[in-house]
Amino acid sequence: MTYKLRILSLGAGVQSSTLLLMAEKRQIEPFHCAIFADTGWESQATYEWLGWLKTVCRTPIITAMNGNIFNHSMEANFRRTHKDGASNCGLSLPAYIATDGLREGLSKRQCTQNFKLDPIRRETRRLLGLVPRQRAPKGAVEQVVGISLDEARRMKLSNEHMTFLSYPLVHMGMTRLDCMNWLTRNGYPIPPKSSCVGCPFHSNNEWREVMKSPVEWKQAVELDNRIRVIEGFRGNLFLHRSCKPLDEVDFSTPEERGQEVFDFVKDEKLNLFVNNLSI
Repeated sequence: MTYKLRILSLGAGVQSSTLLLMAEKRQIEPFHCAIFADTGWESQATYEWLGWLKTVCRTPIITAMNGNIFNHSMEANFRRTHKDGASNCGLSLPAYIATDGLREGLSKRQCTQNFKLDPIRRETRRLLGLVPRQRAPKGAVEQVVGISLDEARRMKLSNEHMTFLSYPLVHMGMTRLDCMNWLTRNGYPIPPKSSCVGCPFHSNNEWREVMKSPVEWKQAVELDNRIRVIEGFRGNLFLHRSCKPLDEVDFSTPEERGQEVFDFVKDEKLNLFVNNLSI
């Protein structure tokens, strides 16, 4: 099939950055453009990396946005109380729900759809020159996604008539570690992990990275405190899986607490085995 538009869904992390730089070296088919869906609350390190990519890549990098997820989340309770449309859906990012200090579950995750997928779709339609409600030809777009072999379970078919999703890293048998090795071999730095500053799926190591930036840490704590009680939820909401206020969580390492820790190095083949992938 001949596609009219070949785009890269650029998350600005290791995998998608590797694909973009591979295309620059013509090791894979080049892209018409790369689209970065900006939530408005990426880490400063990610924005700096994105800026660097724009200086070394001939591929046009387009930023698409659907508002600022921090501001959106800060106003979640107001939208629940003052409903004036379907877009006012309350809290978009997932949060841990606790009753009497016990974690009971996770709120619905809508941030990926609202702040990542929708902006890319709108920008893609704009690039195709489509007007509102105009239907694109089937398979008019090949959207390349940076999912690697160790994440192959995340692969899916597109639910968009106009878009075909492709996963070159999986087809090339490349894991995230392979991507990092490729970057190193070709003289490129390793990009920072790409995610929202206050993502509830952060590990404690990632939260420690957030704490290194006083501005980002202050925003995360502010949002965590703001979402504690939101109409429609039975219980209190938290950004950290411990269901404690973010500024009360102990983020010290076992070594800092005087504990001896076995130096475990993650084995790539074990990772593939755990994820039921072929080695």
